[in-house]
Order: sequence, then structure tokens, then C-alpha cells
Amino acid sequence: MLHKRLAHDYETLAASSKVMIHVASIDNLTKRITDGAAPTWRGTYSSDHRHNQRGAMAIDSCTVQLTGQEPCPGIEEALGWTDAWQVRRGATWLVTRRGEDVAVRRAGVAEVPVFFPDPTGDLRGYASPAPDARALAVCGDAELAVVETDGTIRWSHLHDPWSADGGSGRGACAFTADGRHVVAIAPGMAAAPGEYQSDLLVTLAAADGTVVATAPLTAKSGIYEIRQPLNGPDILLVSAGQGQDEALSYAIALDGAALRIVSLDTKDEPITDLDEAAGQVLTAERGGAWITLHRLGPDLDLATSGQVRLEDLVGENEELRFVGRPVFVDDSLFLAAIAEEEWTEEFRHFLIDTRIMRPVAELEYPLPVNADTIPLGNGVWLTGTDDELCRWTLRRTGS
Repeated sequence: MLHKRLAHDYETLAASSKVMIHVASIDNLTKRITDGAAPTWRGTYSSDHRHNQRGAMAIDSCTVQLTGQEPCPGIEEALGWTDAWQVRRGATWLVTRRGEDVAVRRAGVAEVPVFFPDPTGDLRGYASPAPDARALAVCGDAELAVVETDGTIRWSHLHDPWSADGGSGRGACAFTADGRHVVAIAPGMAAAPGEYQSDLLVTLAAADGTVVATAPLTAKSGIYEIRQPLNGPDILLVSAGQGQDEALSYAIALDGAALRIVSLDTKDEPITDLDEAAGQVLTAERGGAWITLHRLGPDLDLATSGQVRLEDLVGENEELRFVGRPVFVDDSLFLAAIAEEEWTEEFRHFLIDTRIMRPVAELEYPLPVNADTIPLGNGVWLTGTDDELCRWTLRRTGS
């Protein structure tokens, strides 16, 4: 989620506060405890503990099936950043780092990654591959650039630094699904010295960097993340984290040279995922108290359709919260992690049915995994631990 990028920013941005870091801590967690003779990992909570918490539902267990493993150097560290996985045009892309290079590979496909040098020199800029992975857009501190696989910088668009005057904002960028344009968020212009108005949405031609359209956002010095549907319409959903509590969200569509921006009323809940056809959107309350399901209409109108609260799963337990990023595993199920805090090593994965917004199973794994998940659709997802990816699907068992 947006919290993770903020936590990493603190390492180089002295202006960020310790309170912000507490809110923004990374949820790269590891399972530890076995249950029974054949080990399964699901945290340290026994079955009796799960089902006897006051107000909690009785939830069946669901053993997941390991269908593949493959090396992916740097994946666990990458999952602490908001550009770690991105979807567009039927593919999910993983973005990792190796030294000063950015590695791009399709998730769930055993193929050699494509390496790009970081054209901005920022090393931790937001990186987004083209739909064919033949180019990479990187949104750095003071520029947006597109680089080819051979290291040739196709073009560069300079802007005022996000870090100017102690700022802690971070932009983001993404190719449109057809690969013709790059959409990015950059710092806007100050109306007067010391009077910063808002961040700026910029659309550029992917071929040569020509500015096609610009439009101001309502967010100021936000930390951004972009989500796109796997196979749905060519839209972008943007979340901007501001400070400890505020989060703004937008739906963006490009019609020729015209940008359409719709402010989404997500009530300070960042967007965590959208389903394959972009008809459903998940947001998470920043304190970890609930997850909200929304319906996104063809006119980019957002309507709340349901909510699952923490006490529905674990009862009246003030020490637990939703952590990380809830994600869809298919059109009717999403996966959510629960733990005491972002930093803890003990967590639990639950499957939530979108039709009734109730938990239907708690997941058990046959080996230790990280809490972060990468959805592939059709009931399949990935986890990344150390330098390895594991591919999972559901295998139902009795409770």
C-alpha cells in the first residue's frame, strides 16, 4: 500500500516524521508456526482461539495448493514498494531492482527478466513497463524518462523536484493499455512563492515525450500509486497518500487529447486493487479497521456495495488490524491479511466473498510464505519470500 513507499522514503527524506513512519511500516511478514504432523503455516493462533473470540464467525480452513516455484531475486524487498506489481493488457508485471538496474518480468510466466538502467539516477523512482516490455517509464525526483532495453533514453521530461523545500511527495507513472501514452503525476507550479497549489497530472506521447494534456489534481505533495484493470477498459485508478490520515483517489481516462479526471469518494481509504474487468474496487481504511468494496460504473462513478469489518473475522480484539493490500483472487473472492501491526511476523490470510462480504475461509500454507500477495486472477496468486516466487491456488478441505 501507500504506507510502504512512505516508510522507504524516510530513509532518505529527513523531513518525514517518526509518526509517519509508524503509520507507514512495511508489512513484509513471514509465517513461523506449524500445525499438526504435516506442517501448514497460518500464524500462531490455534483453531480454538480463532473461533472463540467474542463476536467472531466460525470460519473453515482452506489448504492452498502450491503449483509452482521459481527464482525471482529481490522480490521480497520489491514488495515493500508500490510499483512491485502492475497489470495491463492481460499481463501482470513484476518490477524488482538489481544494483542500478530495474528488472521487469511477467508474473506467473517462467521467462528471463528484461533489465533496464534507471534513466533518472534516482534508483527508487516509480518504474512502469510498456505493455510489450520494450521500454520502461521511470518517475524520479526531478524527471520522468522513458528508456529502451539497450539503455538508450528515448525521452526525458523535467519537472520541479518532489524533494524541493523538504517535500516528501513521490510521483507515479504508467503506460496506457495500448502503449501509446504515458500518464504521470508531477509537482505543479506554485501560485506564488511559498504557495503550492496542487500536483499535476501529465499525459505524454510514449514515442517522443510530447505533452498531450495536463490537468491539476486536488492532492498536494502526495505519494502516488496507480492501478489498472487486467482486461477491462483503458482507465487508471490513482491513489494519493497525504500525511498520516488523508488519502485521495481518482479515476482517469484519456479520450484523444482530453484527460478526464473523476475524484472518487473513497473517504480517505486508498485503493488497493480492482477486479479484472474494473467493475469492482477495493479500498482499505488506513487504520486497518475495515475493507470496503465499491462498484465502478462506466461513467467512472463509484458506489459502495459492501464492507467487511475486522470484528467480523476476529471478534472484539483491539490488538489486530487489516494489514498490507487486500487483492482480488477472482471476481467473487478477495484475500486479506490480519496481524497486530505492519511489522509483526505473525499474520493470517482470509478469503472474503464479495457477494456477501463475509469471510469464507482462513488459508493454510504447506510452507512459510510472506503476507504480501500478487493476484493473477482465476483463483491464482503469488507470494514472494526471500528471492523466490511461489504460485498458489485453492484446494478445499474440511475445517
